Amino acid sequence: MGIPNYDVIIVGARCAGATLATYLARAGASVLLLDKDKQPSDQILSTHTIHPPGIDVLDEVGVGEPIRSKSPATRMMRLRKNEGVIDVPFAEGRAEYCPRRKRLDGLLQEAAVQAGAEFLDRTRVSGLLWDSGRVVGVQAVQRDHERVFSARLVVGADGRRSTVASLVNATEYLGYDAPRAMYWAYWDAPDFWRTDPAYGVGMYLGRLGAVIRVVFQTDDNLILIGSLTPLDKASSWRSDPLDCLTRDLIQDPFIRPIVEGSRPEGHVRGTVRERYFFRTGAGLGWALVGDAGHHKDFVLGDGITEALLQARELAHAISSGVEKSLYQWWRARDVKAIPLFFFGQDEAALTPVPELVSLALSRAADDESLKARFAQMLDHRLSPYEVFQPGKVLKWALSGALRGKPKLLAEFQRMGRRISQVNREVKLRKALAAKEA
Repeated sequence: MGIPNYDVIIVGARCAGATLATYLARAGASVLLLDKDKQPSDQILSTHTIHPPGIDVLDEVGVGEPIRSKSPATRMMRLRKNEGVIDVPFAEGRAEYCPRRKRLDGLLQEAAVQAGAEFLDRTRVSGLLWDSGRVVGVQAVQRDHERVFSARLVVGADGRRSTVASLVNATEYLGYDAPRAMYWAYWDAPDFWRTDPAYGVGMYLGRLGAVIRVVFQTDDNLILIGSLTPLDKASSWRSDPLDCLTRDLIQDPFIRPIVEGSRPEGHVRGTVRERYFFRTGAGLGWALVGDAGHHKDFVLGDGITEALLQARELAHAISSGVEKSLYQWWRARDVKAIPLFFFGQDEAALTPVPELVSLALSRAADDESLKARFAQMLDHRLSPYEVFQPGKVLKWALSGALRGKPKLLAEFQRMGRRISQVNREVKLRKALAAKEA
């Protein structure tokens, strides 16, 4: 019997991999989808919120309505930076959803199979097949049996600790170690969650002092609540994560009534040592998609959305049949991702929140045009560094300086330098993309 041959082998069958498989199979490609774990299964290191552009992709692959049937829609989110608070409504007809991973991944895997992809779970890739420097297949272990599969293209969709990335020796760039750990758990939504106007948002991202806390409503009347605590404090959490998490969460007045005097469903989840990065996205016979090729700070909650969008664009590149399209896709990925990547670094930084940022949020709370720009950012239609117009922020800084707060001008200058740095990086990535055109 010969070696089974496919157009594309995708290693990793969760959000990025299963979505990519669906698009490719629908386009007529022969696709083998592999995953090392029994599927569908939970993904314990995922806070699983999905921004509106990701929901668009779910609609395209046919799982949007099943997600909406069980996951509550979040149409407004609350942002807090110390004294600065703003409630941001999503654009008309747009919403955020936070489905549990076992259900989400299962729906995506079913869609891939229905589209014509072959799916093997509990199949671990142990090596790659090479021919003259090109990847031409994979070696795998399926329930203690060695298997070999060949393909024109192998795609690593196997997460931030990607086996495929390691085997092709993909180069990392712009990488840095996370300054924070993250712990979270699931609490039953109290009655007031639906009825109290103070809780008229389905999503909360708040920073008080050094700690960032998040709240997402999810399936089965549960609320995901978590804390991104500075890494130097995280080691003390390991002995009793529930007690440490609860004591931390009650410091936030928005969260305290939800968790005080109650216990979460299940155990506390956490990740202590993360690394955020870009990796080379394509090479001869291979590509990386989702967290395998690019991983940004958890504080943004953007991982699934990014994976879904990447999968759609990579499918177009592969379906073109032109190998150069893979390199163009990789460079375009970076151009789109750079602003959010740097913004995540800024949001999670351990340095104190600039007073000018808190002031800007407070001013935006009464400005409908600024709220609309926040909504555009959440929809991936506006860079986070473009939400506030510089002239308006300068006016606020000058006004504060005249009232005895000259540091606001210094903060404005630092923000300007950071924006210039981000713009230079985007310009560099655009230049690299142009070379692939």
